[in-house]
Amino acid sequence: MRANRTAVLSALGILLAAMSAGCVLGPKSLRHSRLNYNRAVQKTSREELLLNLVRMRYHESEEFLGVSSITGQYQYTADLTGNNIWPRGSDGDLKIGAQTKPTIVYAPEQGKDFNQRKLSPVSVETLDLMASKGWAVDRVLRLTIRNMNDVDNATSAGGPTPKLKPEFEEFLYLTQLFRQLQLNQHSFEMSLEDRVTTEASLVGQALPLDQLTLDGQDIVTAASQGYEFRTTGDGKSAELWKRPVSEKVPVLRFAPNVFESTELAEIRRILELDPTLSSYRVRFESDGQLQSPNSRRFNSSGMDAAILPELRSDITISTRSLKEMMFYLSHAVNVPEEHQLCGYVPSTTDAAGVPFNWNDMTRGLFQVHFCETKPEDAAVAVKYRGYWFYVSDCDLDSKSTFNLLLELINLEIRAGGGAQIPLLTI
Repeated sequence: MRANRTAVLSALGILLAAMSAGCVLGPKSLRHSRLNYNRAVQKTSREELLLNLVRMRYHESEEFLGVSSITGQYQYTADLTGNNIWPRGSDGDLKIGAQTKPTIVYAPEQGKDFNQRKLSPVSVETLDLMASKGWAVDRVLRLTIRNMNDVDNATSAGGPTPKLKPEFEEFLYLTQLFRQLQLNQHSFEMSLEDRVTTEASLVGQALPLDQLTLDGQDIVTAASQGYEFRTTGDGKSAELWKRPVSEKVPVLRFAPNVFESTELAEIRRILELDPTLSSYRVRFESDGQLQSPNSRRFNSSGMDAAILPELRSDITISTRSLKEMMFYLSHAVNVPEEHQLCGYVPSTTDAAGVPFNWNDMTRGLFQVHFCETKPEDAAVAVKYRGYWFYVSDCDLDSKSTFNLLLELINLEIRAGGGAQIPLLTI
């Protein structure tokens, strides 16, 4: 019995020593588990986005399932086996160990805030941030812009696959011009500039000065409310005017070193911009695209001075929502011919009835390939309808565009606090 008690005490001592070592196992467990969870979240987020793009290509709804929390719980266990606590000659055993029981909470991202952010046009701040922090301007413009001064960027591609080919060629050419200027450092920038946004206006009729009884307080009160009294030209009457309003507005400013460049001349021609200006106010709104009464097709030899007063001093931009961007990129998903023949995906033709190849629109921006077996050179891949759809690891353009879309989702939706309701705990 003394030997049995000694064995039990030894076992308990080992167990207590193992439990007291938690301060050592804790940091070690973090070192081994944190990066694994990080890689898993990153990998599954990319796969989820690609899966949603493939679904949208097949006219199916997208679905996002967020990982709202991961809790790693470590539990120490001990197991004593053997009859009569290890009698002599028995095969009794003591098992002591630690095991992790991660708790992962999934939340379907279907709240009102999430859907509003997904359907709202991308913000001005986000667009400026992407374009000024190292992203290629043509990539940002092709993905995020729907229309710029009535130059259309495949507006119909921002929804389910249209029957008729969208217009995009002129906008594609425009983005290439901006990219050429971007490669010339310090050629243009987006900034804030003081501009008069509301012109001065006359309020009421002129009154003779001898009928006005104005003191200093009246003038100060009028000024505080944005009004001022002006004496007429004959000096006998006074008028009440609403003072002009100035505010800081976003402008696109070009540097003097590109004033004579072919690229800027072409940009001005396409966007109907007044060539006498070096900066243009940027308006982010859906209306105002058709404000110019001129045809946008100017003679390549130059512009007639007679039409200069009608040229634009503003650049009106309509941006896409995140869902429109996803639809736009979903058309770059190549599908098996049998799926096309079966009508799983819609077909698109041009005005002459010739089938349209969506790769013509997304070439150099984004491409998704398919194969029957799991690809070995994929940056991200998902299996769907018996095929593997993937982005090639050596396709840097597609990887960059895919990462840009992920960044926009994180900035516009996840950082904005889309509502989440826990559904499943594992």
